[in-house]
Amino acid sequence: MNLPSPDPRPAPDTISDPGSPAAMDNEGGAAVAPPCPLAEAKRLHGRAAARRAALLALADAHSDEITAAYEAIDQARRWRLPESVEDEGWEYRGGLEEESTAIWARAHMAYWVLEAARVTVAKVSSALGLPVDDVDLLDDAERDAYIASLSDQERAELAGPWPVEWLYAPKPGAPIRVVNLFAGPGGWCEGIVHVLGEPVDMVGVDLSEAACATARAAGFRRICASVTDLDPANPALRYVVAVILSPPCQTLSPGGKLAGLAEEAMGLVEEVISQAGAAAGFVMVDDAGDGMEGYAPPTGATWDEVRAPLAALKDSRTGLMAEAVIWPLALQAKHNNIRWVAMEQSSNLLKSKAAEYVVEAIASEFYGAGWEYASFSLVEAADYGAASKKNRTFMVCMRYTRPFTSYRPSKPVPRTTWAACMGWEKGHKVNTRGVRGINPLTGRPKGGGTFTADEPGTTVTGTAYGWKREADGLTHTHADLGRAVGFRADFPWIHVGRGEGIRNKTQLIADTVSPMVAAAWIGHILGRAWEARTHAYVRGLYALRRPGRLRVVQAAGERDDVSQVRASKKYAAVARTGRAAIRTARTAATRPASASTPARTRRPVRR
Repeated sequence: MNLPSPDPRPAPDTISDPGSPAAMDNEGGAAVAPPCPLAEAKRLHGRAAARRAALLALADAHSDEITAAYEAIDQARRWRLPESVEDEGWEYRGGLEEESTAIWARAHMAYWVLEAARVTVAKVSSALGLPVDDVDLLDDAERDAYIASLSDQERAELAGPWPVEWLYAPKPGAPIRVVNLFAGPGGWCEGIVHVLGEPVDMVGVDLSEAACATARAAGFRRICASVTDLDPANPALRYVVAVILSPPCQTLSPGGKLAGLAEEAMGLVEEVISQAGAAAGFVMVDDAGDGMEGYAPPTGATWDEVRAPLAALKDSRTGLMAEAVIWPLALQAKHNNIRWVAMEQSSNLLKSKAAEYVVEAIASEFYGAGWEYASFSLVEAADYGAASKKNRTFMVCMRYTRPFTSYRPSKPVPRTTWAACMGWEKGHKVNTRGVRGINPLTGRPKGGGTFTADEPGTTVTGTAYGWKREADGLTHTHADLGRAVGFRADFPWIHVGRGEGIRNKTQLIADTVSPMVAAAWIGHILGRAWEARTHAYVRGLYALRRPGRLRVVQAAGERDDVSQVRASKKYAAVARTGRAAIRTARTAATRPASASTPARTRRPVRR
C-alpha cells in the first residue's frame, strides 16, 4: 500500500502574536491536554496570562472612562451648563455602562482560561516527576501520588506548620479536621473533648507562648504564630471542614476602654470584611451574552492587601475580627471543603449600635458566597452551670444546612454559686478591689466592689488573683478561678517568662471560652445531644471542692504557692477522684436504660 508522504512544511502556529484583545479572543484558548512537553504547556500558559492582562487593562481603562463621565456630569451641574450638555453626558455614560458588562465578561473568561493553563502545567510537571508549584491543581489521585513521591523533609516543608498527615485525605469515619484560630489555652478544646466528648482532629493557633504551653500541657495541639502570618491556601488545609475562632475582645469589652467600638474603627473593620468576598472570588456576575454566569474571578488582591486598611486602627486587635470572614472564604475558594464556622466575641458586638453594620457585613459576605445560614446570639455561661458569669456573643455560619439542635437548655441548669464552687458555707461576700490602685482624686480604689458568693460570681478578669473573701481575707488559687470558669481542677495553667506570672495566668483564665458553653454551641452546630453530658460534667466539676481548702492571708503580699498545692498528694487524690466522678457521670448519662438490669438498693447510712 502506498502511503502519502508527510508534508515537509511545519505545522502553522495556531496562536497568533498577542496583540489586541480582539485578536486574542479568536484564539480559542483551549488548554493543551497532557501528556505534552512542559515547554509547550508553559508557552500556552504565558499566552493565556498575556491575554488576561490585556483584557484586564482594557476593562480597567473602560471603568476609568465611566468615572470620568460621572465627573463631567457633576461639573456640568456645578457650572450650570445648558441642560442639553448634561443630557449628552448622561447618554454617553449610559452607552459606556452598556458596554461594560461584555468587556468585563471577556476579562473574567480569560481568567478561567488562564487557570486551565495552570492546571495543564501542574499535571505535566507531576507526570514528569518535576516540582509542582500548587499541588491543589492536581486531582486527588495525582496529588496523593505526588505527595507520596516526596521525601519526609519535603512533605514537612509543604505542610508546615500544619501536621504532615493533613496533606492526605482523611480515611472514612475519621474525625473532622478543625482549625481553631486565636485558640488560647483551650476553652473550645476542653468543651469539645472533655464535655461534649466529640472526637475532632483539631489544631489551634495562638500568638501567646503561655497560652500555647498551657494548651499543649493539657493535651491539645497548638501552632504558636500570628493568625495573619499563616496562609489559608496551605495544601495541608485542603480537608479542613470547620473554623472556630475567638478574636481578641479587649477593645470591645465593657471591661476595656471600648476603643474598638469607635465609629471610625468599626467602619474600617466593615470595609475589610466587605472586600473579603471579592478577593476570594464571590461576587456575582450576570450573563453578558456569552453564557457566563455565576461568580467573578478573585480580584487578585492578596489577603495582606485586603487587610491593609486595618493598619489605620489605633489598636490592631480590633481588626482581627475580620479573620472570621477571611479564613472561611479563603478556604472555600481554595479547597471548597469547609462546612461551618463558629466565633466567640464580646457581648458588645450585639449590644453596641456601633457594631451592627459589622454584624451585617459578616452575614452578607457569607450569604453572598452561597452559605445557607448565619446567626448571632448572646449566651451567658452561668446558664450552663458555670460558677462565674460571662455574657458573650456567639456566631455560627453554615454552608449546606442549619442547626436543628438548640443551644438553649431544654430545662434550666441548676446555677452554681461561687460559694459552692469554692467549698464555702453560705453568707459570704467577695471583695474584688484587692489589687486595684487608688484614685488620687477620691482616695478610693479604681473600680472593683463586692459580690455575694451565694450567686454565680462576677466575670473573672485579669485582676481576679487579688479577690478575697471579705470576712477573713481568704484568697483564690488559679485552680479555683479556672474551675469557676468551667475548667477541671488539674488544668495546667502555665506562665512563660520571668517570675511566677500570677497576673498572666489569671489573664489566661479570664480570656477563655467557658467549656460548658463551648460544648453547647458545638453540639448545637453538629446536632449532638449535649445537655446530659454538660450536666454530668458540671456535677463532677463542682463536687471536687470541700470547705477549708483556702488559707487566710497572714501578711500583705503573701499568696498561695500554686505549684505546691498542685504537687500535694491530697490535691492529686482529689483531682483523680473528680475525674473518676466525671467519667462515671458521663457513662451513666449516655448508657441506655435496660429493663433487665436490676435496680440497685441504697446502702444503709452508718450513724
